[in-house]
Amino acid sequence: MLRYNNNYRLRYHSLSSEIYQWRVLKLLSQTPHCVKIAVVVATAVSGMSVYAQAAVQPKEETITVTAAPAAQESAWGPAATIAARQSATATKTDTPIQKVPQSISVVTAEEMALHQPKSVKEALSYTPGVAVGTRGASNTYDYLIIRGFAADGQSQNNYLNGLKMQGNFYNDAVIDPYMLERAEVMRGPVSVLYGKSSPGGLLNMVSKRPTTEPLKEIQFKMGTDSLFQTGFDFSDALDEEGVYSYRLTGLARSANAQQDRAEEQRYAIAPAFTWRPDDKTNFTFSLTSRMNQRRVTTAGCRKRERLSRCQTVNVCQQISTKGRKTIPILVMRRW
Repeated sequence: MLRYNNNYRLRYHSLSSEIYQWRVLKLLSQTPHCVKIAVVVATAVSGMSVYAQAAVQPKEETITVTAAPAAQESAWGPAATIAARQSATATKTDTPIQKVPQSISVVTAEEMALHQPKSVKEALSYTPGVAVGTRGASNTYDYLIIRGFAADGQSQNNYLNGLKMQGNFYNDAVIDPYMLERAEVMRGPVSVLYGKSSPGGLLNMVSKRPTTEPLKEIQFKMGTDSLFQTGFDFSDALDEEGVYSYRLTGLARSANAQQDRAEEQRYAIAPAFTWRPDDKTNFTFSLTSRMNQRRVTTAGCRKRERLSRCQTVNVCQQISTKGRKTIPILVMRRW
């Protein structure tokens, strides 16, 4: 409401536009010149506000927010973070780790990508209850000691996708960590589920499987001890519905070690194919081919040493066994 006190009063009420304009004109004819200007300005501003309020009407819009549910983690698939929530090592079923009564540690592919280990045992360096440095810096074999029990020889407890990897002492198979989706360690006796095994625990490795999301990765790596490595990882769905999918992972590496004559060359390729006839059924066919060429065993060949009157000379001679394993021969001479 606008009021002017000098024997003249102007009151603004909610009247129709015609009555309002008539009253303003009548008032202007009876007021001084300066007052007329002020009243005209006030009237113009009031009229603008009236027309503005009539022209601009708030519109109510409905905004619908939708969010897709978080993808369910699988015990055989990738984890969203470095901390896995599912595991199948203890129960052989896809079970949350919080509901598993056994002690389990999972090293995911995300964590391996951060640390860039050269072997599976290096990937387990931060796992409690696992000793990985009993063979020095050699990465020839994944030799582990879990809770004080060595898993070697016929009691070696290395599994791939829940199946025991056959090996005997220095004839154990070695899997490169780049080919794995995760590495799980279960501590404690496991003979009820896995048969004859070391009472300390076991290592279960899960290989990479096809995904329905496009994945294209090429890796080049260089490091100490003349490390040169290249790898690739491709995966995608073969149709729009995601019924068929594939994955192809490969690796080539050459490196030395801190020991003398400890060169190694590793080649691996792993194609995989998955068929999903429905949401609850899938069939995965995978093949892993690897070749490790080494000149030493777990400890490597040491350089020439001289202790008092005893001199030891180590001569490494390579004997090939079907192009996969090498057996060194140590020749000692004393005088």
